[in-house]
Amino acid sequence: MKFSLIVILALSFLLPSCRSASDRPRTPEGWRLIWQDEFNDVRLDNEKWNVLLRENSKHNELQYYLPDEVYLEEGNLRMRSRVRTYGSKKYTSGRLDTKGKFSPTYGRFEIRAKLPGGKGLWPAHWLFPQNRNYEMEYLMAEAVANGKERLIPEDRPWYSEIDIMEFLGHEPNVLYGTLHYYSFDGQKKTSSGTLRGETDYTKDFHLYVLEWEPDSIRWYVDDKLIHATTDGIPHTPHYLILNTAIGGGWPGDPDSTTVFPQFHDVDYVRVYQKSKYF
Repeated sequence: MKFSLIVILALSFLLPSCRSASDRPRTPEGWRLIWQDEFNDVRLDNEKWNVLLRENSKHNELQYYLPDEVYLEEGNLRMRSRVRTYGSKKYTSGRLDTKGKFSPTYGRFEIRAKLPGGKGLWPAHWLFPQNRNYEMEYLMAEAVANGKERLIPEDRPWYSEIDIMEFLGHEPNVLYGTLHYYSFDGQKKTSSGTLRGETDYTKDFHLYVLEWEPDSIRWYVDDKLIHATTDGIPHTPHYLILNTAIGGGWPGDPDSTTVFPQFHDVDYVRVYQKSKYF
C-alpha cells in the first residue's frame, strides 16, 4: 500500500510537466520561435498589443473600433462585431496591432483562427510597415502621373502591405492572400492568391500561415500552399494587425441576412525566424 501511494504521488508530479511538454508549440524545421501569444491569460498582454480606439472611414467602412470589443475568453482572443451606435457609426468592432512593440523583418507567421461570417464582415490578418513614409509615396505618385519616374530616388523606402489572410463573410469557402507593393518605376502592384473549396471557415479554427523571406513570400492555409511570389519583396520591419472591418466597397454592407454579433476568434499567434536573419 505504501509503495502504491509513493508511485501515485510521483505520477501526480510528473503529469503536469507532461501536459506542459505536449502544449509547447511545434517548431517548423529550420525556424526558431521568437514571439508568441497563446491568449491563455485573464486579460490581453499590453506589452505585446495595442488595442485601437478609432473611427475608420477608409474604404467606406462602417465600423468604429473600440477597445471593449477586444477581449480574452476561454483561451482565445475575441474580436466582437455588433450593431451599436458610436459616434457617427452604426457598428462597432475590434482591431489590435503590435506597432512599436514587435515589428520583425522576415519570418513565419502562424495564426490559428475562426472567422466571423455574414454579408459585410471583413476579417483580416496583415502586416504593415513600421515606418511608412507617406510623403515619399505622394511624391512617387506625382512623379508617375507626370511621366517623371526617373526622379524617384533609388534609395526610397518600400511601401508594402502583406495580407496574410482576408475573408469576406458572404463567401464562407473563399480565402485571399495578397502582397501590395510599389515597383521600382513607382507603379503600385499586387500579387494575390485565392483559395476556393468546400470548407466553411466560419465553422471551426484553421491555421493561416505566411512565410516571408528575403527572396520570396508564401501563403498557406492548414499547411496547403495557396500562393507564392518573388516580386516586390519588402525588406523593412513590419508590424502585425488583426481586425474585423464591416462594410465598404469590397465586402459590401451588411444586409437583412447578416446576424450580429459576430466573433473573430484567435487561438494563438506564433512568429518564427531563421537564424540567418539575426
